[in-house]
Amino acid sequence: MFNDPICSLSTPRGLSATAVIRCSGKGIVSRTSHLLPDLKTLKPRHAHLTSFMEGGRYIDEVVVVFFQGPASYTGEDLLELSFHGNPLIIENALESLFRVGFRMALPGEFTKRAVLNGKFDLVKAEAINALIASKTEKSLEAAIKSFRGSLSEEVASFRERMVRLLASVEVELNYPDEIETEYSSLYEDLVSLKKEMGEFIEKSRNGVVISQGIKTAIVGETNVGKSTLLNALLKRDRAIVSEMPGTTRDTIEEDLNVGGVLFRVIDTAGIRQAENEIEELGIERSLKAIEEAELVILLRDPHNPESKDLEEELRNKGKRLIVAANKSDIRKVEQHHFDVVISARTGEGLKDLEKLMLKRTEEITSIGDEVIISARQKQKLLDAVDYIARSIEAIEENITVDVLSTMIEQAARNLDELLGTHITEDVLERIFSDFCVGK
Repeated sequence: MFNDPICSLSTPRGLSATAVIRCSGKGIVSRTSHLLPDLKTLKPRHAHLTSFMEGGRYIDEVVVVFFQGPASYTGEDLLELSFHGNPLIIENALESLFRVGFRMALPGEFTKRAVLNGKFDLVKAEAINALIASKTEKSLEAAIKSFRGSLSEEVASFRERMVRLLASVEVELNYPDEIETEYSSLYEDLVSLKKEMGEFIEKSRNGVVISQGIKTAIVGETNVGKSTLLNALLKRDRAIVSEMPGTTRDTIEEDLNVGGVLFRVIDTAGIRQAENEIEELGIERSLKAIEEAELVILLRDPHNPESKDLEEELRNKGKRLIVAANKSDIRKVEQHHFDVVISARTGEGLKDLEKLMLKRTEEITSIGDEVIISARQKQKLLDAVDYIARSIEAIEENITVDVLSTMIEQAARNLDELLGTHITEDVLERIFSDFCVGK
């Protein structure tokens, strides 16, 4: 565990009324005493108005709040220094702190230290990051539910049951001549645990989709208006629009807020027989985007009957599908043949399209009290269920008790990694690299 002194700006850069520099680590009070010469006492959790100076150089008037470890966010001694929000003042203050032995905090390092010092687990840490990074009302709701919910307690409960089952197997492993495990009872317990964990994942997994955005592919043949539609939805020119077929050679992805729900909208290359290698690669990426999409908007030319083939193919794949007829500004279109009629060029029908996007995705945007908000959380739960399933198969196939023990132990280890109680440094680095500096 490390506690060397770190500091960083915890408020956005730029002109503002105030700007906060956060400091944490061992010996931070003594290191900053020369920078706060007029401050005679530093009472924890009280605001102190004083001067921030380096030598005889006055830098700013600051409000200092001291949180004494372990009763702080990081579990270490922590200082929050509130300056006037001038970037020059902040740069001068940070340079002064560097000269007395502080280093710049890494992204998410304050929260990482909080986890390492046992202030909270990784589930709570990821919820904090989601609170900061949420782009829509729905993703913010998911982050709040994760932050306030009892996901950690549910996971810990599953782990405790695994440990009890593991203990019953380990007894036989250690005393094979004296103890014989009741496998019928163990089998029933494992089946019950697998079922409950599966149901838990199913009811709480929508948070991942809501937080990361619903993958939405705009697909269709060439020159049907896909890029024009993307620009119209975004209300800005993001994709190049041209009458020349095959203009879009690669997928373009942008975030779109529709009614508080985040959609990751992907403009794809037109589906047709490729005329060169580059266009062929773009079409391959379009097909991949379709496979991964949670919602597909099929843009059709209502005056081209051949475009019906792609619609049938998508329906056979079981995709959530919106069939939109474009170019209503050119010629009248019969509504009953399509889900919605639009003009990407004039904006006609776009509100109806957005309403349909929300309606088609209702079942994956509803969230309960327990929410999984990261792909990491979901994968660790799925991996744990997979090992429980393997342990059930081990009993069915009369595999040796040591293999059974290993399966249950691996299931519990995945939940440990989910909570962060046993996790490697490189995994921690990957998780916290997405956090902002200063948090």
